[in-house]
Amino acid sequence: MLINERQRRRDGPAANAVARGLNILAARNAEVAIRYMRYKQVPEHVIARVLGHPGLRRRESEGQSVSEAITPSSPDDQ
Repeated sequence: MLINERQRRRDGPAANAVARGLNILAARNAEVAIRYMRYKQVPEHVIARVLGHPGLRRRESEGQSVSEAITPSSPDDQ
């Protein structure tokens, strides 16, 4: 199997949930990231791979890096 075939994402919504989960991991912690990905029905083996093996993570698409970014809310939003 070529690396490009292995890296191809087959499930767009799950890929977006993983991208958001990794942003949550960076901004908060693993527990919150896991809870979010489970809520979005990301398979357990995918959650384990992306959290346990950072070197095996797939690259985000440009669209994901923008659309899945976590931005701080302003005090007026609360």
